[in-house]
Amino acid sequence: MTTPLNFAFLRSEPAPPNGRSVAILGAGPSGLFAAGYLACLGYQVDVYDKLPRAGGLMVFGIPSFRLPAERIEAGVRRLERQFGVNFNLRTKVCCSAPLHEEAGDHFSADMRSLGELVDKHDAVMVCTGSWRSRRMNIPGENLPGVLSGLEFLFPIRAARFGAPGVKIPDVAGKSIAVVGAGHSAIDVVQSALKLGASKVTLLYRRTVREAPCGAFEIDKARSLGAEWRQLATPVRVLGAQRAEGLEILQCRLGDPDEHGRRCPVPEKGTTEVIPCDMVVAAIGEVPTPPFPKELGLEDVKKGDVRWLHMTRIPNVFVAGDALTGPSKIGKAVYSGLRAARALANWLDLKAGGREAEFNAGLMHGNSQTDNGGRQQ
Repeated sequence: MTTPLNFAFLRSEPAPPNGRSVAILGAGPSGLFAAGYLACLGYQVDVYDKLPRAGGLMVFGIPSFRLPAERIEAGVRRLERQFGVNFNLRTKVCCSAPLHEEAGDHFSADMRSLGELVDKHDAVMVCTGSWRSRRMNIPGENLPGVLSGLEFLFPIRAARFGAPGVKIPDVAGKSIAVVGAGHSAIDVVQSALKLGASKVTLLYRRTVREAPCGAFEIDKARSLGAEWRQLATPVRVLGAQRAEGLEILQCRLGDPDEHGRRCPVPEKGTTEVIPCDMVVAAIGEVPTPPFPKELGLEDVKKGDVRWLHMTRIPNVFVAGDALTGPSKIGKAVYSGLRAARALANWLDLKAGGREAEFNAGLMHGNSQTDNGGRQQ
């Protein structure tokens, strides 16, 4: 029997309805746990997501050998059937980016505006995640056969839902060069090998000691047959009509950056070409929230707000990757729960007619907050 992820962990049974409704944009880890928290407090929760299944990148980005989709689906069913959460799937909340620019937009069959949801609900929480991939910014990366980690992994999980234009990458018998050393890069390596790639080379500009995924994952990839190349920076994708090779530059580690990691320094004149049929740049994604400037997300990141997690638009909150950028699941869950608590406390304050106490202006700094969510 599949053990569901317990998104509504505060209670075993629903609380009495409190007469308030909340819209949550995005059904990834931060959105699902925020939905469960608020549903346990008696809120009517409506979740909107562009994909055909709830779970976000937990379902459509992380391979099943890491996180079984069945556990997520079972947890979502519990939210629906026991706690009355409404899931509006295949629904895109229109934002500043054009439709079909981000992974997963192909599934969208309905469109909603942020303003519509603000008018309809007592509060809105934006948990839209990271759906646009970072670029290597090197010549040749626009050639056919060059993919991001998300472009490679997403279709593997999404193809079974039959979206137009979504198909599993054809890597059988091909040589693949994977750039990066995070968990997404490792997932690309293992997925490519499972799909029958003849050779997979994993490249990273630092060493195994600095690899975000850790030495264990690198060793596991090597045991499965991948080749590991460290201190290698991609400088150009070679090919006329499609990718035929990746030119790399050998590096050494120099002085630490602001995060304490030693920076790669190119060694002049030490280039090498790795022949390959496909290049996958698994170097991360960037957040894709609707209307980031209008919401004032930079101010929220800096703590330049009058209420924790609340954006420039009253009653609109933000959490997860939409606020912090790509992160691990645990951090996204924490952010969603923190924002849900702040949202509930804010609406309690409004119900008591006390919100005017905090209209004197913005309170500055990244300081701690009290139990109500107000910046100190």
